Amino acid sequence: MLALALALTACAPGPARTSQLEVRRIWDEYLASKRGQYARYAGEPSPLWDASEQRMWPMYDLAGFYLADGAVPEVLSITPLDARADTAYQIVTRFWPAGSTTRDSTTTPELTMTVHARRDGKRWVLANALPYRTASWRRETRRRVTFRIAPSLRFDDASATRAAASIDSLATAFNVAPPPRIDYYSTESVDQALLLLGVEFPRRFGEGGFAKPVNFQVFSGTPALGEEYRHEMAHVVLLPIIRDGGTSLLASEGVPTWFGGTAGRDYRGSVRHLDSLLTAQPQVDLEKVLDDMRVPSVIRNAAGAVLAEMVHEAGGIDAVREFLRTPERGIRDALVRLLQRPWPEIAAAWRERVSRIAAT
Repeated sequence: MLALALALTACAPGPARTSQLEVRRIWDEYLASKRGQYARYAGEPSPLWDASEQRMWPMYDLAGFYLADGAVPEVLSITPLDARADTAYQIVTRFWPAGSTTRDSTTTPELTMTVHARRDGKRWVLANALPYRTASWRRETRRRVTFRIAPSLRFDDASATRAAASIDSLATAFNVAPPPRIDYYSTESVDQALLLLGVEFPRRFGEGGFAKPVNFQVFSGTPALGEEYRHEMAHVVLLPIIRDGGTSLLASEGVPTWFGGTAGRDYRGSVRHLDSLLTAQPQVDLEKVLDDMRVPSVIRNAAGAVLAEMVHEAGGIDAVREFLRTPERGIRDALVRLLQRPWPEIAAAWRERVSRIAAT
């Protein structure tokens, strides 16, 4: 600890040296408070974290959410954001797998995380990288959605306007209160979106997107979709339906895919792609989709979307709401009840529906 402190502060003036040591102490204390379960406690209130961020984001530790249990921290640097002012610091920490030692050449790090510390009166508090990394981004508001656009991307006003209107339409259709706001980040890739949160993984993910529904946040990493990543917005809108109960991946991803497609394709494009995958892999049927978690998400999401459409035809929005609220272990029985037919008939009708949509 002393050696690291000296390395951090050898060239720093007196006040900065004191601040760096205090920031390091707070960061160590914060990590220890998670008791090795960083994701589980990413929303646990902490006096060490900026209170305004905790009020804004119930799951406030945006980067910590991605840490595996027991990950071993190695603080790489604590540096001032502005060498002329002792007001804010950037903390960069590499995390190693549980049970490993730092700088083990035989082990791949879990991720590298960046957080900040800033003054709150006379004390230091921790804060997310996100506000700092998007401070200069273009910002546009349409209805209840605030769009933040990466500097390399062009803002599409028509897409943003349609997307904002679709949120209210979806909320009305499912009889839920629309979210009070959605903070939408339009980025070049999932990797850039994660970097905004202060997360850098050893691997790269490319295009895609994700949402943090409890925080009313959407991260679009598919430039072709830009401001209209409806799948991820649906996760935010539909949260009230599943907030207090269990759900299944088939439904929780299927219904947003029915609404907004998946993997850069709209609903029908997703089903056409599903049909081509099923044709190439005849061993993958609905039974396997339900029971084998190794089935790729692009198959499961589109499969769930087709089931959502079938459930809606049989029982309307109330049936789709029940589909969404059904936990993983009860999904087969729920579908039998909602579609009012035996399981073998459901499986056959589902496959026939996939082929029929693909042919249109």
